Order: sequence, then C-alpha cells, then structure tokens
Amino acid sequence: MSTDEEQLRYLEDATKIVREQAFYMKRAMDGDSLKLALDHATEMLRELRTNLLTPKNYYELFMKVLDELRELEEYFASLQRNGKSMVDLYEQVQCCGNVVPRLYLLCCVGSVYIQSRTEPAKDILKDLVEMTKGVQHPMRGLFLRNYLTLISKNKLPDTGSPYEGEGGTVVDSCEFLLQNFVETNRLWVRLQTQGSNKDKKKREKERQDLRVLVGANLVRISQLEGLDITLYKDTVLPRILEEIVACKDTIAQGYLMDCVIQVFPDEFHLAALEMFLKTCTELKEKVNVRTIMETMMNRLANHAANNGNGGFANLEVNAFKMFNDCVTTLIEERANMTLPDILKLQTVLTNFALKCYPTRFDYVTHTLGTCCALIEKMDNDQTSSVETTEQIELLLSAPLSTLALRVLEIAPYSKLMTYLPWSNWRQVACNMMRSVVSAHKPLMDSEQVEQLFNAVTPLLRDKEGGSDDTSSSAEFKEEQRMVARVVHLLKNDDTDALLVMYVSCRTYFTTGGAQRMQYTLVPLVFAALALARRVFAREAAVAAGESDSPPRVSTRKVFQFVLEIITALATSFPDLAYNLFLQAVQAADECDFNQIAYQFATEALLIYESEIVDSKLQPRALTTAIGTLLSCKNFTTEDYETIITKIAQHSYKLLKKADQCRMVILCSHLFWPKPHDVAVPPEPEEGEEAVAPSYYSHPERVLECMQKSLKIASATDPNLIVEILDRYVSS
Repeated sequence: MSTDEEQLRYLEDATKIVREQAFYMKRAMDGDSLKLALDHATEMLRELRTNLLTPKNYYELFMKVLDELRELEEYFASLQRNGKSMVDLYEQVQCCGNVVPRLYLLCCVGSVYIQSRTEPAKDILKDLVEMTKGVQHPMRGLFLRNYLTLISKNKLPDTGSPYEGEGGTVVDSCEFLLQNFVETNRLWVRLQTQGSNKDKKKREKERQDLRVLVGANLVRISQLEGLDITLYKDTVLPRILEEIVACKDTIAQGYLMDCVIQVFPDEFHLAALEMFLKTCTELKEKVNVRTIMETMMNRLANHAANNGNGGFANLEVNAFKMFNDCVTTLIEERANMTLPDILKLQTVLTNFALKCYPTRFDYVTHTLGTCCALIEKMDNDQTSSVETTEQIELLLSAPLSTLALRVLEIAPYSKLMTYLPWSNWRQVACNMMRSVVSAHKPLMDSEQVEQLFNAVTPLLRDKEGGSDDTSSSAEFKEEQRMVARVVHLLKNDDTDALLVMYVSCRTYFTTGGAQRMQYTLVPLVFAALALARRVFAREAAVAAGESDSPPRVSTRKVFQFVLEIITALATSFPDLAYNLFLQAVQAADECDFNQIAYQFATEALLIYESEIVDSKLQPRALTTAIGTLLSCKNFTTEDYETIITKIAQHSYKLLKKADQCRMVILCSHLFWPKPHDVAVPPEPEEGEEAVAPSYYSHPERVLECMQKSLKIASATDPNLIVEILDRYVSS
C-alpha cells in the first residue's frame, strides 16, 4: 500500500471508532448516565493519541471529535443547570487514566465551569493552561491547546464581558493567551526535531500546515476589546517578541513576525515600531527580514494613504528614521546579504518615504544616495547580475509616478541610471519619459531640459560603438514620439529663454541620427514657428510704444534657427522638409518678412526639383505649395511672380496628362487671387483718399492656364472639361 492509501485506512479506522463511541456516549447521555458517558467519551478521545496520522489527517480526525465534544459540553451545561456541582465534575473527569482524554474532558468541563460563574474565570483559565502542559507530544499538544483556545473564546474576562470584575480583567485574559501562545509555539518548534534528517523537508511542510494553530492565539489577543495601545506596548508585544527571538527557529520567526503585523491595528504598530524593528535585527540570518519589513512598511503606508492626512509628517514618531536605522543595522551586521536584497530593502524604504512623507524630498535623496554608495563598494559580479539590474530598475521606477520631473533634481537618480546596461537604461528612460509626458507639467528652463535629456540618453542616441537595429520597430517609434511630445512641454514667458531651450533640444536631437530626427525635429520646427510669431508680436509692441522690453533674439534669428533645423532634415527626409519649408513660408509671411518667406519658398522648390521624383507625390506637393502661396499676403510682386511661374512650369511638366490638366487649372488661381486672399489696406485717416486693395493680377496668364488645361483635356479625357468649367465658375 502507498503512503496515501495507508493514511486513508488509518483515518477511516479512527473515524469509525470515534463514531461508534460517540453513539454510545450520546445514548448514555440520553439515559442520564454520566459515568457511562464519560467512559465512552474517554474511548473516543483515545483516538487522538495516535502517532499514525499526518498533521493534515490528524486535523480531520480532530474536527470530527470536536463536533462530538460540543454535544458533550451541552450535556455538562444541562447538568449544571439542574444543580450538578461543577467542582465535583471538574474533579471527576481528572480521574481518567490517559492524559490526552483527561485534558480534553477537563477543558470541556472547564468551559461550562467558567459559564457557571461560581468561580473566577481567571482562576479556571490559569488552571487549564497549566494542566495542558501534561501533553508534551508536539502534534497532540498543539491540537489540545487549540481546543483550549476555542472553548475559551467567548469566556475571557474582557471589557464589557460578563466575566469581567470578579472573574478577572483584560490583563488576566492577555496573560492566559500569552502563556498558551508561548507553549503552543514551543510545541510547534519541537515538531522540527521529530524524525530523521532525511525527512526534514517533509516536516517543514507539515509545520507550515499547522502554523495557524499558533497564530490563533495572537488573533484572539488582538480581538480583546480591552486591549489598548499601552497594554499592547508594555505587556503584550514584549512577551510575543521575546518568545519569537528565544525560539531561534527560522520558520517560526518568519511566520510569527508576519502574524504580528497582520493581526494588530496600525496605531499599535506605530506606537511600538521601535521595539518591533529592534527585534528584526535580532532574528536568525536565514529569516527573510526584508519581506517582514516590506510588509510592515506597506501596511503603514496604506494606513497613511487611507487617513488622508498627508502621511506621517505631523506625527511625533519618525517612522522613516526608525526604518532607515534598522535597514542600516541589517546591512552592517548581515555580511551575507546580497546586493539585490539590499536594493530591495532600499526600494521598499523609498516607496514608504514617498507615501508617508510626500513633502520630505530629502528622504528619497538619502535612500538613492545610499544605493549609489553601496553599489560602488560591490564587485562587478554583483553589480552586473541580472537580479541587481532588475532591482535598480524597480528602484528608479519607484519615485517616477509621484515625483515625475522632480526626480531630475535628485543627483543620485541620474547616477543610478549609469549603473544599468544600455538596454535596461533605455527601459527606465521610457518609464521616465512616459511619466513626464503624462504629468503634463511644463519644463521651465534649459537646466531642466539638460537634466531630462541626460537621464534619457538611450532614447536620444545609439550606444557608442553600436547601431540601433530597432529603428523600424513599433517600440522605437513610440519611444521617439514620446520624446517629440516633450517639445510641447517647454514653456517660458521669456521668448529668449524659450529659444535657448529649443537650441538645447536641437543639439540633442541632431546627434541621434536620421531615424530619430524625423520624429523629434518636426515638433521643434512648429514650436519655433510659434515662437517666431511671439517674438514678432513682442517687437511690434516695442515699436508701438506698448512695451519697453525688446527681445534679445530677433524674429529673423528665430527664422534662421528654423531654416537650420529643416535643412538638417532635408538630406534624409526631403518630403518632410518640403512641407516644413512651406509651413515656414506661411509663418514668415504672417510676420511680414517677405525676403525670408521667399527664401523658404525657394528652398522648398529646390527640394521638389531634386528630390521629389515620384509621379504620384508631385501633384500633391504642388497642390500644397499652391495652397500655401494663396494664403500669403506680403510677397513682393517680383518674388511672387518668380515663384508662381516656377510652380506653373512644374505643373506643365507632370508625367500624367490628367495631373497636368488639374494642376495647371489650379495655377490659374495664383495669377488672379481673390481680393480676400491678399492684404487689405488700413482705413484712411480723415482727409486721406481711400486706397484700393492691391494684389497681383495677371489676366493674360490666367487665360493662358485655362487654354492649356482645355487643350490637354480635349486631347486626353473630355470629362476633365467639367472640372475646368467648375474651376472657372467658382473663380
């Protein structure tokens, strides 16, 4: 038979005896035969003396016996109501020969004895907890003491309890539960020493299955109504921590410290935090202290968040200092702590500082600075390990959601990034950029721009000695779009300072290679054109006497800056540069810089002539140029005629006749624009003659365009005549 089959057989045999003896016990109770009922109860309880069952199966047997003991307890209660002396019954059950059945019966009678209130509850509880020391077998003793905890659940002297007063106080209840806890824990620890070394793993698993029996005592203590912070800090916690340290068992120490965190209120933890953390430094080296401290910090951080009082800044207790001192002590005393474990502790400490002390920027600076110092002391094997890299990433990501751009003010933050491999640094840079963009907080000076771009270097250029082979990936495109969005976060009321920021951006963007520039330089061009309009308005205000602070950088200089950016794009992305030049034409014309507008237009046409050779793209490019010129109002007649003549010539040279026809008819608008497409003279002063709007008008060229279009349409597609007529009528 396999072990599982044997266990099943043992459990079935024991269960059969329990049911049989329980049946006879109930029949004796019905016949009001106390002695016979006790005899059968004793036989039933003898099954709990078995050594054959695993803890899991023993627990199942225990629950079946527990169900039968509830009926026996009710029978004892009926005897007490009928005048039976509980003292006599208490003494009578102690005559049982076997210790396990005797103590179960004693606890069962003791429960009714306390309910009778003929004796103080504290005395009966004290007697029971002492008597149960008679069972020293680890597993049997654990379940016996668990039964004692269960029967005393509603019978402890407590604030508002019927057993308070003569029956005792909450202090007596704490003493009873603490004593039971200590004994229970010692039995639980002794389970580890049972059997041979080869079964060590099996015993550890069995112990894990039974840990709830130990923690039940701490849960009952936490449920006492009369338990306050003073009693907890002065009596309860010191006893618990003393037992945790004294047991010197890795499993017990780890579980019980976590149990303390979970069962007691947050206010209690804050009041006794120093005592708890001191114990953390005294635990065995194999205990995962990091997890214990992380659990405590997370709980207190959630408490601070739920209270909504801005964290713990107003409390007398400086929880951060206590945790930091504890972490420092652990690092100094535990030589076997690995760098990843140390960094995990610092990450948790950083999160705690961000949640509980949101205004204490120096706390985050301190934790990150400590990490930098620790990394510098370690050898390369530890600092370059995968686990260390992952932990540095988590550490750097911790403050991003809360501080966003303010992380750039933390000197150790950027330094920590340099300890990452390039690919990991790139990932952290993505998280930072995502956080900065989503925060929508403006970058106000060039120093912030420098700090940000230095921190996200892997997004702005390739690794030295290598090339970026992911430039076509969706991930790369998304990264560069995030970088491009940063341009729109640059804000400053001073146009001169804003241009300095734009120049700084251009320096970083142009060193990133052509694949990046197509994403990053485009928003920079639009931002610079908007700046040119602002500078022009500022110059106009000074000229009109409305302002006395002229800009140091003129509008002309800003347009020169735009020209340099677009020229840098033209080599690799002529189509993009062509459209940007046309945007610049429009902006320069708005600012009444006709010579600059003409230069931009000339550059656009040069790109068209040399780079735009695709017959499908040429009509679209010419249409854009025509639309741009129709919106301009300040060209000189000579410059305007030169440009539109070139556009008309390019239109007539298109490969497809249909395209030629459509583009030539569009060019006719350039030679005779509508009056509202050109500048309108100001209203005349009194005594002056009104000036008629002047605009370029060349009817002969319009007619020439019409005739050429008609000739092409007649020779290729007569349906185009309808389009020509439509253009003629709409004009």
